[in-house]
Amino acid sequence: MLIYTNKEILSLIKQGVRLDLATQNYPSRGQTAKQELHQTSIGKLFLKWVSQRNHEECQIDVRSGSLAEREFWAFSLAKEIGLLVPQVWLIDESTTVQTWLDYPDGHIYKTSTGIMELKAKNIFECVLFDWITGQVDRHDANYLYDLKNCSVIPVDSAHSFLKYSGSLPDYLHLYEVGHTPGLNDKIHSDVHKKLAGLSKKKLNTIVPLRNTNERLAFTQRTDQIKRITSIDGLIGLYRSK
Repeated sequence: MLIYTNKEILSLIKQGVRLDLATQNYPSRGQTAKQELHQTSIGKLFLKWVSQRNHEECQIDVRSGSLAEREFWAFSLAKEIGLLVPQVWLIDESTTVQTWLDYPDGHIYKTSTGIMELKAKNIFECVLFDWITGQVDRHDANYLYDLKNCSVIPVDSAHSFLKYSGSLPDYLHLYEVGHTPGLNDKIHSDVHKKLAGLSKKKLNTIVPLRNTNERLAFTQRTDQIKRITSIDGLIGLYRSK
């Protein structure tokens, strides 16, 4: 994990070289006002500034948590439970900087390479994360695919902690179709154990939601996963809402 202050990160960006935005292998393609990729001494860093229009089109009240804040809260939760996601720095309520991971997104991989090999434990842990954060935007360009480790890496998690939950993540659709016989298998996961062990106070510290309904929805979703030990159980949560 890279330990740098916001000031240090901005300094690294300023000293680095700005690159053309590589939309072919980075999934952030929303109506953001500003997206920049920088080559720095610690690797590639991606700066994203979200506009007021972006919030309006997504029907998100900035006062309850901007897209940038939600992105950072999602990262903070993933870090707490040990789920791999790009590191995120929250510069201000409209701006984040995150590490660039050189993996193709799901859409690029599916269309250029072929069928993904997916592992049950990784899928289970990513779905846990997407369910409790109420992720509503996990389409095939909002996760990366690490071919070497055959793992999904959630990215661009700004649409999180809302009052409602989304449909099945794209990667879960793929897994369900290809692994039907094993959907009920019990999965032992440290990520699940850490999630289930987080107190309400700790959750509110990691994810300081300012909207009461969003906070209640987050707590409820977290409670719902505590006794679930299979991918089929998580699918059931999505389809019973």
